[in-house]
Amino acid sequence: MSRFSLEIIAHILITQAQMETQMKSIKLIYLSVVLALLYTLSALTGNAFATELNATTEPSRAVTLTYLKSAPGQLRDLERYVRANWFAMDKIAVENGLFASYVWLDTGTDEGPWNAIVKVTYLDSRGFAGIQERWGPIKAAHEEVRINGKGQDQLGKIVDSQTVYERAPFLTLVPPPSASAQGETDEVSSDELGIRATISRYFLAQETNDPSFIRDAFLPTATIEGVVGAALVTWSRDEYLRFFKSTPGPNAKTTVRRIEDVSVRGDSASVKLELNFASGETLLETFLLFKTNGEWRIAHKA
Repeated sequence: MSRFSLEIIAHILITQAQMETQMKSIKLIYLSVVLALLYTLSALTGNAFATELNATTEPSRAVTLTYLKSAPGQLRDLERYVRANWFAMDKIAVENGLFASYVWLDTGTDEGPWNAIVKVTYLDSRGFAGIQERWGPIKAAHEEVRINGKGQDQLGKIVDSQTVYERAPFLTLVPPPSASAQGETDEVSSDELGIRATISRYFLAQETNDPSFIRDAFLPTATIEGVVGAALVTWSRDEYLRFFKSTPGPNAKTTVRRIEDVSVRGDSASVKLELNFASGETLLETFLLFKTNGEWRIAHKA
């Protein structure tokens, strides 16, 4: 092979090596650009995802689901117990702006590991921890209402509890605090809590038509005044009990009952209620209560 031929081959090899080097440089530049684009895209996507995540998680409020299992044949009495005790306190809590709502749900049978759920919706994501301090006086003021002489342990048991979270927009609107809760302080006196608990028993009597709630809420000497036709009629407590036959009336669940005002003076108090019926009618009621042996009970209703 001649010298000229060797020079040509050497030139070709050098040119090829230079081209490969240039291609490697181009590849490196291309790879750097791609990595930079990927990094920028990742940052932008991450920020968008974080924004979306914050939008879906804030604000939120806690919802507790308490699963109950009734004793055989005791589902309805367990419901009555929960309404007379748990919900009597829950009603006061809602009126004072502690949480949003509470509801009873059940399967209607004795079958399964649980057959009822109590759902409580709080005002924020803290749940019970956010109201625990203010809940204490409400619980302390409540006196257990037994159903046919039975307590919770005899009617059923709690089998599980879960906390889930409701995201905005909320489906359950938060009712405004009652007038008494909008004063100069958020503190509610133990006397007012006791009075509201007694009125809650009256509400339960109206909702369930159960005379035992009237016996609990009213003094044996209480008087009740009402208008029948165009005449003013007065009943004793025992006479008034005859209107409650343990079978709820057609308007029992649709009537909205609200405490309008509570006024306490020593061991006596007056309470004004407003009842709004599904027909559109409104009824105002006034109660006089006395505190005897540390317990608030109704002495007169008009």
